[in-house]
Amino acid sequence: MDTKTKKTLLISTIILLIVINVAALATIYYNSKIRTKKLAEMNNLKEEIQIRGMHRFIRDELKLSDEQFKQFKEVTITNMRRSHKIALKLNEKRFDMMNEIAKENPNPNTLDKIARDIGSLHYELKKTTIKHFLELKEICNDDQLESLQKIFMQMTHDRDEIGRRLKGERGRNRDGRPRRNN
Repeated sequence: MDTKTKKTLLISTIILLIVINVAALATIYYNSKIRTKKLAEMNNLKEEIQIRGMHRFIRDELKLSDEQFKQFKEVTITNMRRSHKIALKLNEKRFDMMNEIAKENPNPNTLDKIARDIGSLHYELKKTTIKHFLELKEICNDDQLESLQKIFMQMTHDRDEIGRRLKGERGRNRDGRPRRNN
């Protein structure tokens, strides 16, 4: 190869690498802006909830009447009491499970029963949550139902995102497949 061909090949390679780097930087910048915007929106919503309190936040977002707000608080307090009792039972069962596992010769039948009990309590907790949300829907009119649905979806998304982060997951790629942790 003569020097002119080598020079042309080298310049072409450098130009190609510059184009790839610019494209990569543009992609990183674009993604960071989108993520930053979504994160800012979620943080603003969380701050607003903390500042105004969950009850007032719901009242203001759904524009509940005084009577609706009274019903909302009653339903929420009742649900919280039920959920708290179930959560305490779940903690007791988890403690029992860990104690059994820690034994020198754990009993598989006892562990199996504890696992079934924990599953039943989770089922009971989900039923309680569903009942609570259905009761909240009954309080709302048609316009309020749409806003309530958006709040439910936001809460679900936030919990999923926190769960993924705790598990070390990085979300999904644009094809919907989980990203690999490298």
